[in-house]
Formats: sequence, structure tokens, C-alpha cells
Amino acid sequence: MSDSDVKEEAASEDRNTPFSATDVLGDMASAREKRAAEEAEKAKQAEKERDELRQAFMEREIHPDVWSRIRARVRTAVKDGEKEVMVMQFPSDWCEDGGRAINNGLDNWPDTLTGFARRAYEFWEKEMKDRGFTTHAAILNFPDGMPGDVGLFLGWGAEDGEGEG
Repeated sequence: MSDSDVKEEAASEDRNTPFSATDVLGDMASAREKRAAEEAEKAKQAEKERDELRQAFMEREIHPDVWSRIRARVRTAVKDGEKEVMVMQFPSDWCEDGGRAINNGLDNWPDTLTGFARRAYEFWEKEMKDRGFTTHAAILNFPDGMPGDVGLFLGWGAEDGEGEG
């Protein structure tokens, strides 16, 4: 029960009316049920939002002004002395294998990409690879010891041979 619920209930009751421990326990149970219902609703809403994000990710296409967007990101990174930029981040469970191939550095990691990540990789392969750009993916975090988010990176001028292509 929130403070306002308690105040409303107290205002509607006669303050001199006797009550029992059983009444208090009943109020506690009601408050627990209300909190559980609110938490379940929040979880349901969060799941709906995750589903909507995943659906948008699966349907998203490469933007028509992709080259100007890439150029802007690369210029900013170059000014900062970087040799790569992370172009996207998404949950590893959006990969066909839950991020296993990426986590293990397997050569077939691009085959596990889905949705927008796959389209971005295909764009790199078709339009950028022959222009000297590299790409690679990495697991960025490990919540509860499991692969979390994937970062997809675009690189250039990799002197040490890192990256795909």
C-alpha cells in the first residue's frame, strides 16, 4: 500500500475503532498482492517493449543516407585517434545461436546475424569490404555469466590484421 492509500483508508475509518493483528496481517497480504500485480504489469510492459524493439530491429533497413552517416561517425572517431567505431549494439539472443559463434571467435559468426545486423553486415560485404574497411563483432558484457550485448564494429587501417576481411 502506498502512503496515500493508507491515508485514504485511515481517513475513511473511525480512528477509535479497535482492530486486530489479523486485520493488520490482512492489510499486509493485500499490499503484497497489489505490489505483485504492479510488478507483473511492469514485467509484462517491459516484455512488450522488448518485443517491439526486436521487431523493429528485424524489419529495419539500411538508411538511404548511410554513407553520410558512416562518414560522420568515422570522422569523429579519427579525430579521437580511433581505428574503429561500434556501429550497433543489440542483445546476443537476437543472433541465431545466442551469440555463441561471436563469443568463441568462430569464422561463421556473420551467418548467425539476423535482421538489421545481417543487413548491415551484407552492406559492409558488398559496399565497404573492397574499400578497405574491416568489421568484427564482440560480446560486450556477460550478465550472470552469459553473453549479453553484441557490438558490431567497423574498422579501417588495421595495421595488425585484426577484423574480418
